[in-house]
Amino acid sequence: MTATATRNRPGLRPAPRAADILPRLIAPLVLAAIMLAFSVLTPTFLTGDNLLAVLNQTAILALVAAGMTVVVRSGGIDLSVGVALDLAALAAAAAIAERYVPWVAVVVGLAFGLAVGLVNAFLIVVLRIPPFLATLSVWFIGTSVQQLLTGGGAPIYLVRSQVPEGFALWGNGYLLGVPFPVVAAVLVAGVVYLALDGTRWGRELTVTGEQPGASRISGKRVGALGASAYVLAAGVAALAGVVLASRTYAFIPASGQLYVMDAIGAVFIGATLSKYGRVSVPGTMVGVLIFALLANGMNLAGLSFFWQGLARGLALLLVLLLGVVLARQRTSRVRPPATATTAVPARKG
Repeated sequence: MTATATRNRPGLRPAPRAADILPRLIAPLVLAAIMLAFSVLTPTFLTGDNLLAVLNQTAILALVAAGMTVVVRSGGIDLSVGVALDLAALAAAAAIAERYVPWVAVVVGLAFGLAVGLVNAFLIVVLRIPPFLATLSVWFIGTSVQQLLTGGGAPIYLVRSQVPEGFALWGNGYLLGVPFPVVAAVLVAGVVYLALDGTRWGRELTVTGEQPGASRISGKRVGALGASAYVLAAGVAALAGVVLASRTYAFIPASGQLYVMDAIGAVFIGATLSKYGRVSVPGTMVGVLIFALLANGMNLAGLSFFWQGLARGLALLLVLLLGVVLARQRTSRVRPPATATTAVPARKG
C-alpha cells in the first residue's frame, strides 16, 4: 500500500505536521525558556520551597483567571472582576472586624462578589449593553462603592491575634503540607475545566460564544448561558477576595484591579495553545505561570519591580506575535495554488 493510498483512506486522520503543532507550543516554550534562564541566573529559583511559594503567591491570580476564562469562552469580557474581588474582601474583613464567626464572613464576602456578577448579567443579558461597556461601568460604580463604604478608601486592618483560625486558614492554612490557596486554586480550576469541556452547559456556552447567531436560531438559552458565565466569574473572584483578605489580614481598596489585566493576558496567552484559538483552563494556567515565574525570577535576580510590567507586556506580545506569524506561515503553505481558467465561448447555433 502506497503512502498516497494511506493518506487518502477514509477514516484515517493525517499525521499532524510540525507546522501545525509549533504555533501551539509557543507559550510552553516561552515558559520553559523563563525557567531555564532564571535557573541559571539564580540558583534558588528551581528549589521546591521557591516554586511552592510561587504557586501560593499566584493562587489568587489563578482563581481570577479561571473565572475570566469562562467569560471569554462565552464571547464576552469582564473588567469588573477586580471589583467583585474587592467587595468580597471588604465584606469579609469588615465581618471579622465586627467579631462575626468565620463562616458568616465567608458567606457575606461571597454574596457581595456574586452581586457584581448578577448586576453584570442584568446589564448585558437583559438590557443588552455590550460587555465591555457594561463591566467598565460596574468597575467605576464598584470602585466608588468601596470609597463610600470605607469613608474615603480607608483600609481595614485586622489584629492578627484576634482573627479566628477558621478565617485565617483560607489564606494562611495548609492541607497536607500544601498552602490552602493553592488547593483552592487547583480545585476551582479543575471544576471549571470539567464544566467547560465535559458538560452540556460548557459545550453550549462554547457554541454560544463562537456562533451567537446560530445559537439563537437553534433555540439555545443564549441569555441564561451568558448570565451564568458572568455570575460564575464573579463568584470565583469573590472567593479570591476572601482568600486575599485572610492572607493579608486586611482589606486594601482597589487591590483587585491588580489582577484584572494579568488575568486577561493569561487567558489570551492560553488561547494560543488551541488550534482554533479557543481559550481553555489549561492554557490559561500556562499564562498564569508565565507571569508568576517571570515576576519571581526578576525579584530573585534583583531586578527592579518597575520592570515587571514591561516584562509581562513583552512576554504577552512575544507569545501572541509568534503564534500569529507561525499560523500565517502554516496557512500560506497549505493554501492551494491558483489555477488559471480560460473562458470557452459559447457555440452559436
